[in-house]
Amino acid sequence: MTSPIADGVMAATHKLVQQAMRGQWQEVPKTVEERRVLLDQLSATAQPQDQLWLSALKQAMAESDAAVEQMQKAAPSQDAPSLTLPRGAGEGMQEGGSTNLVDDMLGMIRGSR
Repeated sequence: MTSPIADGVMAATHKLVQQAMRGQWQEVPKTVEERRVLLDQLSATAQPQDQLWLSALKQAMAESDAAVEQMQKAAPSQDAPSLTLPRGAGEGMQEGGSTNLVDDMLGMIRGSR
């Protein structure tokens, strides 16, 4: 399955990885929520033949959330905010360091309603 929303979910995941790798824990909850909104939109528009793929994506996101939560707990910075990622249903680092891909995707999706 390919769609702008699915691409947005993947872009948000990449952005989340970059934030975790850089220790930008204050940004992580916003990115997790953006990704969750995109996944909810994707779930709402999925066709029956997409359910297996969608289920795998939801499982991967749950594992990703758990991994990020563990990394945050192990982060050496004492001033990092505590992170409790939401559970439930269910990035964009471009060359040159821009993180606007998720924002661009969200804008495109909101504009298409």
